[in-house]
Amino acid sequence: MERSKLKQTVIFLLIVLDLCLLAIVLVQGHHTRSYERLTREQVLTYLENHGIQAEANVIPWKTELKGTIKEFPKKVMEETPLPEEGLGEWYEIQVMRRPETLAADFVRGLETVGASCTRILEVREGYRYSSQGDRAVFTPMWSIKTDRGSFYLDCAAGILSRTL
Repeated sequence: MERSKLKQTVIFLLIVLDLCLLAIVLVQGHHTRSYERLTREQVLTYLENHGIQAEANVIPWKTELKGTIKEFPKKVMEETPLPEEGLGEWYEIQVMRRPETLAADFVRGLETVGASCTRILEVREGYRYSSQGDRAVFTPMWSIKTDRGSFYLDCAAGILSRTL
């Protein structure tokens, strides 16, 4: 009789522990979503404070540029076509900065290139291909279309340049 009570007690404690762990996971998920929402709002406010309007859905908060050395990049920008002879097996995919940082890089970059804008109309993601010796390098890029021109933002270094 004592064994069955002990088993029931252990099972009950395990169920309580599982419920506590589930509650912790749910609370952490809620905090993460709240933090992400607040960060997006702050980025949009930062842009507005610098005279730039942007809709929240224009900025790619969840990037598709998550290439690793094992995954060949799938979104190469049309402006940098791949060589017809192929790449071989040596290529590098640079690490991308967070979208929040890239928005600040865009604002600072406008000052650097002597440009201005009042509205971000579109942001497209892709990779810029370049050849460095015997290896290929893929740099994550944003192609940013504004009301006063188009720009490229190097998402690895945070450098803004005008499109040609």
